[in-house]
Amino acid sequence: MAALPVHAAREERGNLTFDGVYQASPALVTRITPWLAGRAATVAGWLPDGALLVTTRFGEIEQLHRVAAPLGAREQLTFDDDPVIAAATSPASTGTGVAYLTAGPGAVPQLRAFRFADRTTPRIAAPRVQSAALVWSPDGKTVAFQAASADGVHQEILAFEPGGNLQPRLLIAAGIKSWRPLAWSPDGSQLLIENEVNSQHSELWFADVHTGGVTAVSLPTPPRRVTAARFAPDGRGIYLIAQFDEFARLHRLDPATQQLITLTDNVPWDIEDFAASADGRYVAFVANVAGVSRLSVIDQIARMELAPQGLPQGRITDLAFDAAGRRLALTAEGATQPADAWVYEPASNTLARWTHSEVGPVDSANLVAPEFIGFPSWDRANGGARILPAWVYKPRTPGPHPVLVRIASGPAEQYRPGFDAFTQFAVNVLGYAVIAPNVRGAPGYGRSFEALGESLRREDAVRDIGSLLVWIGVQRDLDRSRVVLMGESQGAQVALASLAQYADRVAGGISLAGMASWSRIPNSRALRRPLLIVQGAQDLVAPAFEAERLVTSARGNGAEVWYLVAKDEAHVFRRKANRDAWMTVAAAFLERLGGGS
Repeated sequence: MAALPVHAAREERGNLTFDGVYQASPALVTRITPWLAGRAATVAGWLPDGALLVTTRFGEIEQLHRVAAPLGAREQLTFDDDPVIAAATSPASTGTGVAYLTAGPGAVPQLRAFRFADRTTPRIAAPRVQSAALVWSPDGKTVAFQAASADGVHQEILAFEPGGNLQPRLLIAAGIKSWRPLAWSPDGSQLLIENEVNSQHSELWFADVHTGGVTAVSLPTPPRRVTAARFAPDGRGIYLIAQFDEFARLHRLDPATQQLITLTDNVPWDIEDFAASADGRYVAFVANVAGVSRLSVIDQIARMELAPQGLPQGRITDLAFDAAGRRLALTAEGATQPADAWVYEPASNTLARWTHSEVGPVDSANLVAPEFIGFPSWDRANGGARILPAWVYKPRTPGPHPVLVRIASGPAEQYRPGFDAFTQFAVNVLGYAVIAPNVRGAPGYGRSFEALGESLRREDAVRDIGSLLVWIGVQRDLDRSRVVLMGESQGAQVALASLAQYADRVAGGISLAGMASWSRIPNSRALRRPLLIVQGAQDLVAPAFEAERLVTSARGNGAEVWYLVAKDEAHVFRRKANRDAWMTVAAAFLERLGGGS
């Protein structure tokens, strides 16, 4: 291990609390600072004037910006004290504003409007908003959203007018359901809404926006899960992504006849997003191909499928056609490119980049793309060892390298190769090889693989990490004596359990917003390795009291525990200063355990 720098037992610095954290050396701060300066841009939709609405950061937090042309200037529209976490706009020429959410105090989302008429951003006095679904009516006047009902258990649907009456009104009462708005019908008379029965099953319903009455949408076979649904432009059909078998596929449903046509039956992967042009000619969809997004656009008049070329190899999200149906906006990022806004025009098969986000004052030529590999697990499948997928980032210098294992966020999260400054810093500067496995239970590889990690079998994912440690041990360019496990949210649960289970093979662990309850971690008394815990004090998903119990218990075992708390953050750190702090502390922790030599 590296020599210990100056240590402060507990220190308050603004909104940050450092407890048992060793201060990063000046040399390390100098090396990591350039990697903290980067930013990204994500598509929020089209504006009525044909410009793009994006979220990006110029100062401390993300705000809304307008971009009028490819690589044009980013005009900042909002200047709130809290970061923007979701936004929606109507591309209709009669659109009156933008509806958006900010991360308010106490982790409670605040609903706001940006009004085109006077450029003000009033706060909407609404009950607690329950999701990021902000759904515009086709005339660009009304926004439907999900809010907590009076019983505190279910959710109802309210509506307000960003350019007019800001007082929310009830559209659909909860009853014993928890409604979430998905889309308005083209004529504005109905809403397509969802009731999530449980994490594995959801129902679709029609709602009359004038009477509040609801009618179930009948499907010929009940799907296991519906992940997205919208009215077809003709108003008679519904496009939906539903999982009936191994994979989620894109379908078109005729509710009157219950005829269901599968549009992607030749794609043996999950479909994760789609959009349809207003004239109905184009249907765009994104397939998750072993963790890498693949965009396709169906031209229903020419009866052909287009495959846009030139996008980063990574994640594609936020599909949105403009009002004319000629331009498709999307967010794309790769392991070596931050997220940016792109626009594809199907008629000419042309692709244009609309924003160019910086990685910071570092040489982008040194950024490392990961290799997709498979490693054998402890059980068998198809007559041999079950092979599990992983992404491996390796330094360009000779090994053997210390190893950072980044475990994805739980059973509902799949590791995807997007841009991550901390991963690139660990590889390029500290000399770590970073391995991101997708253990059993991860989505994206079929229903059967996902089911392997459900319920009591979740502990089998810990055994998968044990198999990965065996694989690491036989790689000549990896140092099996310097392996650190890192997990976020539910992924931290697997990391912590593995840290306890395989203490003799692991040097330490990092938990980010971790599900850290001892009751969910086997062999907790064996947790004696150095541990870094990063926590948002306002986190309602992984409460701070669980992290504090973990700190106390691990220290009681004799473990060296670094504890960093941000008072003004919830489950996700959204302020640059706080993100900079956790990454700097994590860099010092990795250096302490043997990196940076």
